[in-house]
Amino acid sequence: MFKVYHAILKELILLKRDIFGLIIIFLMPVILILTITPIQYSIETKDDQSKISILLINNDKENLSKELLKQLEEENNIKFIEQINGQTLTETSGKEAIEQGKQKVLMIIPADFSKNAQLKIDQNIAKILSQVAPIFEGEISDEEIVVKEVQIFFDPIISESIKSDIRTNINRITSEMETAMIYKSFEREFEADLSFMMEDELIRFNEQTLDVDEDAIAPSPIQHNMPAWALFAMFLIVIPLSINMVKEKNQGTYVRLRTLPVRPIQLMASKIIVYLLVCMIQFYLMLLVSIYIFPLMDLPALEIEGKLVYLTIVAFFSGLAAVGFGVLIGTFAKTLEQAAPFGSTSVVVLAAIGGLWFPVYAMSESMQKVASISPMNWGLEAFYNVLLRDTNLVLLAPYLLFLSVFFIINILISIFYEKKVNLA
Repeated sequence: MFKVYHAILKELILLKRDIFGLIIIFLMPVILILTITPIQYSIETKDDQSKISILLINNDKENLSKELLKQLEEENNIKFIEQINGQTLTETSGKEAIEQGKQKVLMIIPADFSKNAQLKIDQNIAKILSQVAPIFEGEISDEEIVVKEVQIFFDPIISESIKSDIRTNINRITSEMETAMIYKSFEREFEADLSFMMEDELIRFNEQTLDVDEDAIAPSPIQHNMPAWALFAMFLIVIPLSINMVKEKNQGTYVRLRTLPVRPIQLMASKIIVYLLVCMIQFYLMLLVSIYIFPLMDLPALEIEGKLVYLTIVAFFSGLAAVGFGVLIGTFAKTLEQAAPFGSTSVVVLAAIGGLWFPVYAMSESMQKVASISPMNWGLEAFYNVLLRDTNLVLLAPYLLFLSVFFIINILISIFYEKKVNLA
C-alpha cells in the first residue's frame, strides 16, 4: 500500500502540472449541461418562447376561417403574424419574406372560403335527402361550387417532420369542423337537435404511462442530461489518462519506474484510483449543478431524495469502466497523435450509439443492438432506473456487472499487452 500511495502522489503531481487541462476536464461538462438542458427543456415543454410563427393572409374573415385559426393557435402552439414592420401582409410581401428566409411558413386563406364550404355542404346534403327521403325534396342548385383551398408556403430549409405536423394539424381541425357543419346542415333540414351525435365519440383512446412505483418521477430533459453529460465527462477522462501514459513511455519515466521495486499492477492501480477520483468529482459537480444551478435558470431542480447512494454506486462503476478504457488506449498508443484523436473520437462514437444524444428507442433495430453493447448505454440505463423507477441493487446488478466486466477486460488486455509487447 505504501508503494501505491506514492504512485498515487506521483499521478496527482502530474495532474497538478497541467492545471489548465484539469480545469477544462471539470468546466467543459458543466458548460455542456448548462447550454443544452435549457434548449432541450424549452423544446420539449413547448413554452410560449418556442411557438411556431406563421405568416397569415386571411381574405375570408368569416366564421369557418376564424374558428380554424383559433383552434390552430390554441391547440398547436402557433403564433400568426399578419403584419411585417407595421405593414399589413400581402401575398407578394409574404412570399418575399419566405424566399429571403426571414420567415418560414406563409398561410393564405382565400376569399369566400367559409361561404363556399358551407354552400358545398348544403348542396351535398340536399342531394342526399332528395335520393333517400323525397319528402325533403327541395330546390337543388346545379351551380358548380368549388371549395377554396388554403395555400401554405414553406421555406425549403424547414424539415419534413415540421411540415407534416402542420399539415396533419390543419387536416384534423378542418375535418372536425367539416363534420360539425354537416351535422348543423342536417339539423336545419330536419329541424331537429342532433347535437347529441357530436357528443358521443365512437372511437376513444385511453393513454396511460406505466410507472413501476407510484412515486416515480416523469422523465424530462433534467433527468436525462445530468447522467448523460456526467457519463460523457467521465469517459472523456480517457484523453488526459492515455496522454499521460504515452508521455511516461516516450520520456522514459515508465522505464525508470520499472527499475524500482514496484510491480506494474501497483503503478496501474495508482492511475485507476486517481482518475476514478476525478470521475467521481465530475459526477458530483454535475449533480450539484442540476440541483442548485438549474433553478436559477428557471429550470426544475433534479430530484434525488433517497437516491444519492444508488446514484453514487452507478457513478462509481461507470467511472471504473471509463478509466479502464483510458488505460487500454494509453497502453496501446505509441504517440500523442494516436492517443488524443482516437480517445476523443471513440468517446463521441460511444456516446452517440449509447443513447446520450438520441434516444435508443428512436434508433433502427440494428442500431439498438449496437447500443446495447455500449458501456455508456449501460451506465445511462442504470441512472434511468435510479432516477425514474426507484430501483434497487438487484435490478441494477446487470448494468453494474456489465460495467465491471468491461473494466476488467480492458485492464487484463492492457496487462497482457504490456508484458508481451511493451516490456518485450
